Amino acid sequence: MPDNAAPARRADLADLAHEEQDAGATGAHTTDSTSQSPITGRPPVSWSAARAYVLALTLFALAGGPHLVGAVVAVVQQSGAEVPVEVLRVEEIGRLVGLAGAAVWLLGLILTRPRPHGVDRPLRQLTVLVGALAVIVADEAGEFTADRASTQIAGHLAELVVWVWLCVEVTARCGITLQRLNLARPVRLFRKRTKAERAQGELVFYAHAAAICASVFLMGVLARLPGPVLNGDQATAAGVPDLGPHLAHALWSATVEEVLATAVVVAVLTAARRPLWEVLLVTALMRALPHLYLGLWPTVAVLPLGITAGWLYHRYRRVIPLILAHATYNVVNILFGMPPLLGVCMIMLAGAGWSWLETRTVPPRSRSRPDPRG
Repeated sequence: MPDNAAPARRADLADLAHEEQDAGATGAHTTDSTSQSPITGRPPVSWSAARAYVLALTLFALAGGPHLVGAVVAVVQQSGAEVPVEVLRVEEIGRLVGLAGAAVWLLGLILTRPRPHGVDRPLRQLTVLVGALAVIVADEAGEFTADRASTQIAGHLAELVVWVWLCVEVTARCGITLQRLNLARPVRLFRKRTKAERAQGELVFYAHAAAICASVFLMGVLARLPGPVLNGDQATAAGVPDLGPHLAHALWSATVEEVLATAVVVAVLTAARRPLWEVLLVTALMRALPHLYLGLWPTVAVLPLGITAGWLYHRYRRVIPLILAHATYNVVNILFGMPPLLGVCMIMLAGAGWSWLETRTVPPRSRSRPDPRG
């Protein structure tokens, strides 16, 4: 009996591996509720709509709440009302409070992470977290400059580590994997991709880049409608007019928006079996509301972008191409100015169409099932 059991188990594992490879080749994705958490190694916990919304809204309140407050204050200023100086500091104070809450949350998750074999000690994770927080505190205190002013670069990048880490840790603890973001095994990010995986990544990248260009073009059109709009550019409105801080802020916003407002929201609400239209609506609102400082009508133009990003992640479960497309647009816009939006949009759509054709022409992997008898 033992001689036959081991080959049978190996056969089952081989079948599972072939099924995962076939799913990747055809562009399908497996449901997160049937997988195991990469951190705990346990099946995912049962999800309810209330629990999913509490998790998503808590993360959004910590990371995006201060920016939402700042956007509302900007709307009040655009309407011509006077805003006290104390109110203008609420966004910065809220950012630090939200970051402190995220750090405490992450610390609790690290300390309570299940360790069945007692081998994985939290010392390494705690060292990274303390190091990131030390960089943030030093940058806020102006320790990196001679004039004791914050660089808004090192601190922003360290904040990015904390937010992404928290999103991955929270969802993984609940049995949900944000695909390609397994911080327990970061080397997997650089593994060799199959042709189907590369085509999927290119499809998501080009489609999201096209959606961004179309959204920005729509912003320009809607900005001509009656109503308050932003006077100046986004860098000045965000308080980062210098090039270095602007690039760091662009990378921060691109990553946090795609990981938190797209991947986490779609993953947890899908795990709670919410309908797709509800998932996409929540994703779009979480992306659009912090952009209220642009004006009412330009903010409306952000909604289709949120819906598109949410659908792309729901369909392909690829978050890194979303981040790369968003960050690439931000960096190009900062360094070279606004590109010809319609032309770039058409080129990106053509690239997305070509990548989609590649995903349809990849030959399916042939399955070879080993004999259970060895």
